[in-house]
Amino acid sequence: MRDIVDRPRRASPPPTSRGHAIVIGASMAGLLAARVLCDHFARVTLIERDSLPAQAESRKGVPQGRHLHALHAKGEQILCRLFPGLGDGLIQAGATRVDLPGDIVWFHFGGYNVRFKSGLTQLAMSRPLLESHVRRRVLAIANLTCLEQYDVAGLVASPDRTRITGVTVRPRTEGRAESTLDADLVVDATGRGSRTPLWLEPLGYPKPTESAISIGYGYTTRLYRQDPTCLTDARIIFIQPTPPHDKRLGALYPIEGGRWIVTLGGYKGGHAPADEQGFLEHAKSLAAPDIYNVICRAEPISDFVTHGLPSNLRRHYEKLARFPDGYLVMGDAMCSFNPIYGQGMSVSAMEADLFDRCLTAAGRQGGLRGFARGFFNDAAKVIDNPWMIAVGGDFLYSGVEGKKAPGTDLVNWYVGHVHNATHHDPALASAFIQVLMLLKAPSSLFHPRVVLRVLKNRLLNRSPVYQAISRGVTPR
Repeated sequence: MRDIVDRPRRASPPPTSRGHAIVIGASMAGLLAARVLCDHFARVTLIERDSLPAQAESRKGVPQGRHLHALHAKGEQILCRLFPGLGDGLIQAGATRVDLPGDIVWFHFGGYNVRFKSGLTQLAMSRPLLESHVRRRVLAIANLTCLEQYDVAGLVASPDRTRITGVTVRPRTEGRAESTLDADLVVDATGRGSRTPLWLEPLGYPKPTESAISIGYGYTTRLYRQDPTCLTDARIIFIQPTPPHDKRLGALYPIEGGRWIVTLGGYKGGHAPADEQGFLEHAKSLAAPDIYNVICRAEPISDFVTHGLPSNLRRHYEKLARFPDGYLVMGDAMCSFNPIYGQGMSVSAMEADLFDRCLTAAGRQGGLRGFARGFFNDAAKVIDNPWMIAVGGDFLYSGVEGKKAPGTDLVNWYVGHVHNATHHDPALASAFIQVLMLLKAPSSLFHPRVVLRVLKNRLLNRSPVYQAISRGVTPR
């Protein structure tokens, strides 16, 4: 995938741009929101509680950043539009382009995905590398100011509480006083731990309803030195558990610096230990031995790091009857997903793209009054498809708890047959990968041509493994 050519970046905003916008949080969602706002506002202030590293380094405020991340094709398309030349810059810094499924050993639903060069690619790299390149480009924009090591203590509202007019900030340096920053628009991009519901409740606004799918997911990561003698015919390994009772999974991924990042984890009861013996035993216990066969011989070059996610969590701001003007929520503060699907950064990019279009439309219509309602309604549609992929996939496994959308079991029954077909049929494998990479909606798998191929495969390749899965039995 080549960078999409975009108009040159403006050194300063157009004279018709609005006044001042604030973004809380300088992770990926916040950086992308700030990048968009710089094209629509005269001044943008980015507020971050950490001290931001100049290089590609992990930081305390993004603990998940030390684990495996993927940027799906849809996300890359948007980032390359927002930051022309980004892809080439990342490759020069050590990222590599990999073909899916040509470069991946992928075991799922009791079999290996068919291998072939599809032309569907993604950049393989660490999250700190990607985030550092995006951050450097954003911080260089002329009309942006970044306040590092500042906490946002609360929101400032108009006397009638119908509009957010700024934020109260508190320096993390001792001896410095709290102050207020006025703004025409404030964006909360602080992630899953967002305090927006708590901030808005005293102003008379109800908390949004939440959808929480309990997965109890935990994972452990370690870096290894790449050794071509350990992995000769592929560049990525992804081993998924066989539903419904298997809970353990693992992935090996190439990143810059000649390293492999290996993340092992699982659902409730399937977490990987953070010690040498336990980590290797977890890899050996996976549904296929490929990762173990590599890391039992490869040289480890880091300590173990762990992280966990109790649930897929979605806050339904689109369902609120009232929401203040001058305020918005984006990224994981609105919806966070099971990381095994690699959707977070790409969904943030999709939201930023939508944000850009909504701001442009609002400019033509003359103002931001009622802006949040329209944005949240459209953002819900952006989130619906990746949410369906993540939640639908998670409900395949026993112990996952939460409210199922009507028809989930029927859809999973059909998608299980799609999975089975990808072991044999390149066309169906391509169709499925385009959905995973967020290039197509899950509904594309129900196109009559796809359904016919799935039915044909079911007749020709009656998998004993899938027949067992469909009866809720894990085959041995």
